[in-house]
Amino acid sequence: MATLTLHDVPEEVLTRLEQRAQAHGRSLNSEVLDCLTRQSSAIADTEAWLQQVEALRSQLKGGPISVEDLVAATERQSH
Repeated sequence: MATLTLHDVPEEVLTRLEQRAQAHGRSLNSEVLDCLTRQSSAIADTEAWLQQVEALRSQLKGGPISVEDLVAATERQSH
């Protein structure tokens, strides 16, 4: 497992993280890890969704993407 050291964390960010940690009954370290894990998952989900949209777009040979195509891609991503 890696170690990460943060510098110059704004006081208001630290305060919010400490409040979240207390509200969730965990340490500051655990809270920060949870935030980072959630964010990295959201990024991965967005990247997968964009790949699906690009795949649809290539199937349409550069034509317009309909709202239905985007909704279908979004629904596939959420399952």
